[in-house]
Amino acid sequence: MSKEEKVPFETMIFSGVTFKVINRHEAHEIIGDLTDFKDQKIYNVFEDTWRFPDYEENPLFLLAEEDVEMDLFEMDFSTEQHPDIFILGFIFKGNLNVSKLITSYDTDNSPALIVFGKTTTVNITLFGSVHYLGGGLKCDVLTGEYNHGELFVKGNITAWLIYSDDMWMHFERFTDVQAIVNVNRPDVLICSSVTDTDGSVIMVENYFPSTHKLSDIVNDDFIEYTSYGTEILGNNYLDVFKEGLSIIDYDKSDQYLFTDFRNQFIEMVQVLSEKNDGRIREKISETEYQYVPFVYEGLNYSQISEEIGNGFNIQMRALWCHDNEEIMLILEYQDEEGNPKYQWINNETAPGIEMYCVKAAAIKAFEVLTAETDSDEDEDDETEYAEYDSSFSLEDFAVQFGNYKIPEDLVRLYEFQQEYGSETYSECFGLLVMNDKTGIKTWSEEEEFYNSFIEFAGANGSGSSYAYWLIDEDLNNCPIVVFGDEGGIHVVAENIRKLIHLLTLDTEISVDFDYCYFYKDEEYYSENENKDEFHDWVKREFNFDAIESNEETEVIINEAKEKYKRRLNDFLTKFDIEIGDEVE
Repeated sequence: MSKEEKVPFETMIFSGVTFKVINRHEAHEIIGDLTDFKDQKIYNVFEDTWRFPDYEENPLFLLAEEDVEMDLFEMDFSTEQHPDIFILGFIFKGNLNVSKLITSYDTDNSPALIVFGKTTTVNITLFGSVHYLGGGLKCDVLTGEYNHGELFVKGNITAWLIYSDDMWMHFERFTDVQAIVNVNRPDVLICSSVTDTDGSVIMVENYFPSTHKLSDIVNDDFIEYTSYGTEILGNNYLDVFKEGLSIIDYDKSDQYLFTDFRNQFIEMVQVLSEKNDGRIREKISETEYQYVPFVYEGLNYSQISEEIGNGFNIQMRALWCHDNEEIMLILEYQDEEGNPKYQWINNETAPGIEMYCVKAAAIKAFEVLTAETDSDEDEDDETEYAEYDSSFSLEDFAVQFGNYKIPEDLVRLYEFQQEYGSETYSECFGLLVMNDKTGIKTWSEEEEFYNSFIEFAGANGSGSSYAYWLIDEDLNNCPIVVFGDEGGIHVVAENIRKLIHLLTLDTEISVDFDYCYFYKDEEYYSENENKDEFHDWVKREFNFDAIESNEETEVIINEAKEKYKRRLNDFLTKFDIEIGDEVE
């Protein structure tokens, strides 16, 4: 435990509220025993990471011991009156009532929000730290963004929309929630009471799939689309949040309440049955969509389903019985062998958000199974899916390297990935086919710049990528750099072999404007399914022992920086690309 820090003054005003100023030791006495839904402690204020760093001057927490009301609460690390302090977190022992908006400071880093009482606001958007709402939450819209954040909510939650874009959000129970939207993968988790095989009732925490598309419930003015067609919040929705206004389109009630689902589902079954007499199946990345006609106990059924794999193992099935005209909805969590662990079964009129996700899955599956594409689109789709399914050939992979010979170490990694799959052996890492240099051109469209790099792999879940910096005709002598999705170009490793060694930590790289780093938090770490096979392969092929600590990765990165950082910075400056101030 670190030396106890002195506080520079007793109280401080933030957003019009007078807070008591406390150090991290005092904060530890208040929040150190807070636990998640697996009885694991949430906070260690002495951990010295980006969440609670030791390197900032005058670190402190602000404490409100009574109920607090505010108009707008925008968390920041300091104020104009006190620019030299660094706020690690805001702690509210009572209730927090904010009339317009609660928001974090930045997706990368923010003070933590810790509320013991009930939190009430119109809109709340959180990221950049681990946040805790211990007495429930009532709001219009809750959003969480980026994997530098995490949220725990105990008690009741009432919200029109919970929206997660790459941020874990844990809830004790949904009291009145209309819609859950996860971008790409399920990041929302909910506790449920289930009956065990021996009849006892146990509490489990499960990932909760999306119940809607954003366009089912949000005003179209605030929806943007990614290059993959995914709907995301955008178009200055935060400006609306700051005014205390809603982005929900209440005129879309027929969509978000699935008012006509029965007729819609019967029509979907009819269309699919006419399209094919038997099973129809499509797989996109780790998600499988199916239409299956079958006979059970003498009755004829048609099933439309979505199954989310990649460790989530969630299956959602909607069934139509042609003989008795009944609809059955099933939400099922499976084990690694595909056997049911937990199941929710009901008809289409049953209340509860659990059945919403099954209805949404059936509609999504129908759209996928009936999608019409021309030959050019099919070719584009094959390329897109190849990036995720590792189905591209070595010849396809080699195209992006032009006249450069692919290093043998990289070929061996390609062969390993072909056998075990992308993103299954090191968190969020996968070799990709990236021929158009679209991402690199966002930094500079000067030909000399973008032709000086070859992207070849995805680096993390938010869109950063690894590339060779072409300073030698032999790629074995070229360093590996990372292009950050939110800024920053940094040297990571002296060569591909050193990068492979870094990957054995089995955690994705974090890329800030100023620096890049690997950080494994053992409390929240979940190993990839083929990690052990990868470690054995690395030992066998390169005689490297798997990296076990964050400090070991720093050694490899620092060695590369010592050789190439100054040279890379000079090169970037040449193209008017801003260089960050690295924190040593």
